[in-house]
Amino acid sequence: MSLPAETTLAPHAAAAPNDADIQAMLANAVRLYAERFAERDGALAAFPDAAQVTATDAMVTVSAILKAVNVQIFELGMWQAWAGK
Repeated sequence: MSLPAETTLAPHAAAAPNDADIQAMLANAVRLYAERFAERDGALAAFPDAAQVTATDAMVTVSAILKAVNVQIFELGMWQAWAGK
């Protein structure tokens, strides 16, 4: 995952979050983003313009999220088409 230097933690760092912490942060971020996205009627970018998120970072994370909620790519495409997103 590509993070700004000030937020990148070395794999051996004592302060590195464990798997459960990362999972909880991701779940909270997804819920908060979805709520704000709905409040703004879809007018909220996923990242600021200067975000250091690569296509690989995004695809790995999105794939894991879709797998966790048992949604296939086809279903995502259909939802986007029906919702006009």
